[in-house]
Amino acid sequence: MTGAEIIAASLKTAGCSTAFGIPGGEVLALVDAMERAGIRFVLTKHENAAGFMAEGAWHAEASDGTGTAQSTAPGILVATLGPGMANAVNVVANAHQERVPLIFLTGCVDQADAETYTHQVFDHQAVLAPIVKASFRASRAALAPMMGKALAVALEGQPGPVHIDVPISVAEDETAETAPVRIAPPAGLKDTPAAPLDETRALLAACERPLVIAGVDALNEGAGGAITEFCEATGAPLI
Repeated sequence: MTGAEIIAASLKTAGCSTAFGIPGGEVLALVDAMERAGIRFVLTKHENAAGFMAEGAWHAEASDGTGTAQSTAPGILVATLGPGMANAVNVVANAHQERVPLIFLTGCVDQADAETYTHQVFDHQAVLAPIVKASFRASRAALAPMMGKALAVALEGQPGPVHIDVPISVAEDETAETAPVRIAPPAGLKDTPAAPLDETRALLAACERPLVIAGVDALNEGAGGAITEFCEATGAPLI
């Protein structure tokens, strides 16, 4: 298998079905491997649009009533090197703010070639560091473990974007690695009440006009039913 095929197989076994983006020479092997693995590639006119489409597809799957954020496969965004990666900064930052699990695959040149390139080469990881949960640079013989780690980080706790830089030779060359096994999704957030339940009940009983504020974590944990029941029982409005 090639490196691109290992990456594609990892995404497929994690449940990913669609990738969005704009191809360039540096990511053609990845796009081809994903399509052969059964992951449809959707061509867009801009990387930001591709990212928002990936986010929308993830929301549609996560809100269909069959799972939570942690059990729904991440979205996939694909961009080529340099300006292609930079075009997606806004949507990656949005995924980070909105707690959307997103695998951001970017092509890059091999280090030796980077020293002689005259344009379009800069440090992707440095640019993305403040707005991703983690950033990896793919390397031979460690692709399956890297993908397992990247998928787990994207989904665990508060979900978010994870970046993977894939050098051309790593994507195109054969590797001795075998196809990965399915990666179990991480467990959801632990039940950690902010205060003892008896104290909380007493406070609520004494409230004249209680108000419920539910955030993104409540959505990601599939807590809609429990929140609805609570609001109906207490008469509290919901924000």
